[in-house]
Amino acid sequence: MTKGTIEHRAGVMISTLVALLMIIDGAVGLLHPQVFASDMSSDGWGSATLFPVAVLALVSGAVYAIPCTAVLGAILITGFVGGAIAAHLRVTQALILPEIVNVALGVGAWAGLWLRDPRLRAMLPWR
Repeated sequence: MTKGTIEHRAGVMISTLVALLMIIDGAVGLLHPQVFASDMSSDGWGSATLFPVAVLALVSGAVYAIPCTAVLGAILITGFVGGAIAAHLRVTQALILPEIVNVALGVGAWAGLWLRDPRLRAMLPWR
């Protein structure tokens, strides 16, 4: 697949959406922490935890958005959403919308890369 193919364009679109969602999530956490404060406290996390979580989301999205560091960004995003899922399930023990969104972000991060990077497709072929 070359850069002009539909698959590559779809990968770029998916990757852009994932990066934007992560960056927006981090920026909202830093600029308007009250938006997430009640969710964090209901999950058993103190308000002091919000700053590092927001920074991690922002950095993960930014690293993913840069093409030469996108694989590292996908690893960071996968870890971030995995931690979020674990934290939610520890408290709620139910599959609810935040878990579905987090799974979609993790899958989207790798699907976007897989569609746009032939080196990744060579390592992880679809059979």
